[in-house]
Amino acid sequence: MPSEFSLAVVAPDREVLEISATSVILPGALGYFGVYGGHEPMIVALSEGNMTYVETNGFPKELSIRGGFAEVTQTRVTVLADSVPIQ
Repeated sequence: MPSEFSLAVVAPDREVLEISATSVILPGALGYFGVYGGHEPMIVALSEGNMTYVETNGFPKELSIRGGFAEVTQTRVTVLADSVPIQ
């Protein structure tokens, strides 16, 4: 069973998402990368693209982001997006 972690997405104008997830794929400035619970800590620049995350119920979802940064710890991923289009 994959490890759960907290996933938060924040835009300058609002908090977009705050859930428990089992994985996330983000559009890094150097290409897409994936994160699971227990990942080594890092801070990464993001580019415009779709992030895909899997909630604890096992269903994948997508969210468009337009640049920003991601902070990854072993128990949390925080995405500070430059903007997130309203969907």
